[in-house]
Amino acid sequence: MKTDFTEELLKYELGSIVGPENVITDQAEMDAQSLDVWWVTRFWLFSDFKFPQPSAIVFAENKEQIVKLVQFCNEHKIPLIPRGGGAGDSGGVVPIKGGIVVDLKKMDKILELNERSLTVRVQPGILQKHLEEYLNRHGYTMNHFPASFTTSALGGFISTNGTGVLSSKYGKVSDMVHQLEVVLPNGEIFKSLPVRLHSTGPDYSRLFFGAEGTFGIITEAVCKIYYLPEKRSFRGYLLPNLTEGIEAGRQIMVNELQPCLMRLYDEKDTKHILQREFGLQQEGSVLLIGFDGREKIVNAQEEIAFEILNQAGGKDLGEDPGKNWWNNRYRSYYPPNDYICYPWMTAVLDTVAPYEKIENIYWTMKAAIEQGFQEWNAEFHAHFSHWYNWGTSFYPTFLIKEFPEDKQEAIKLYNQVLEAAVRASLENGGVVNEHHGIGLRLGRFLKDAYGEGYELARTIKKSLDPNNIMNPGKLGLGE
Repeated sequence: MKTDFTEELLKYELGSIVGPENVITDQAEMDAQSLDVWWVTRFWLFSDFKFPQPSAIVFAENKEQIVKLVQFCNEHKIPLIPRGGGAGDSGGVVPIKGGIVVDLKKMDKILELNERSLTVRVQPGILQKHLEEYLNRHGYTMNHFPASFTTSALGGFISTNGTGVLSSKYGKVSDMVHQLEVVLPNGEIFKSLPVRLHSTGPDYSRLFFGAEGTFGIITEAVCKIYYLPEKRSFRGYLLPNLTEGIEAGRQIMVNELQPCLMRLYDEKDTKHILQREFGLQQEGSVLLIGFDGREKIVNAQEEIAFEILNQAGGKDLGEDPGKNWWNNRYRSYYPPNDYICYPWMTAVLDTVAPYEKIENIYWTMKAAIEQGFQEWNAEFHAHFSHWYNWGTSFYPTFLIKEFPEDKQEAIKLYNQVLEAAVRASLENGGVVNEHHGIGLRLGRFLKDAYGEGYELARTIKKSLDPNNIMNPGKLGLGE
């Protein structure tokens, strides 16, 4: 980053905006704030790579400070990278052009609980775990439980348009937010209309879901909340194969049974689950299903859903598989110790497509990875976990236990596997990503994904952010 400021002068100017105590240039903190949990960033860290770093980190405490900070950076053409919990896995917070990282974790206040309209107004830095705990104490829930529940901030998962494990009933984050307040790249404040469903022109707030901080910094959100469910129950079924499992899941969704949870594991994942949970060696695909709400409604939904699963040849595994998964659902993603150190090369590559295309994408991607990278003994497994009445998403995970010792060759291999997986999705009717975000990891694919529509995204970016200060280089937008 080239500026007219020395380090001390920059610290002084930033300190005059947010207070000197909120400006950090400590090297260890700079290292931590330059990375997320993307495999490549962790590989950089543990391989002694020289990776991009900011000139400073600032902790903003209110939107007035955000406005002044954005105006300062825009005037001096200094890149500005918003950061929430740092739980992303796509390099969305890496300051590839240097600049200033603005950490929003001090903007973590709950501003209003509306028990009449069932909404909560909050700042972007609050961790979802803390918001959910607050709501639970008052008898409510947001029903948003991403894998990063304990570490992700509200602004972060709005910026990636994230999805939680109960999305089959409650939707994506964009379905849960009624109103947004955003500081634009010129320092002006945009506030969307107080309701999400209207016919008062386009809903401009949609621009900021999935924008990953490239169009502005979120400073407030009004989110939908629910009463805590009277009943939440789970069941496990073993289906004869993946094809039968997908069709059974489709039948459950198109019949509007509204399961809050539905996770279908492919045959490879199923072998591990059956062995671990039951000591069984059976073939098939395990499906975990859950319902919540009023007890009478849940009971009726379960009865019809279980009938569909039985007709599909499913074997009832009882409540334990689903309960065990629910009670331990965060440990496999964010285990309590050493989760940041990855000994193997791995990535989760979620995609979504209509029912008539999704299974073909799965088999094409599986072949592209297992056969295309056979010399590296590449492994592939997947589960389907966010269901809609028109289609579903699945999480394909690849794993390479022994990869090149040369650092550049290792990253080259990682990107080749990524390319094969994404192409398998795009060329067969899927998308680049369902809810983990684009960041640095996937930006190069957006032009192919959107075709001519990609220029519209570039035009919006140039109009809102002509100096390209907001999280430059992400979403494949700008240099």
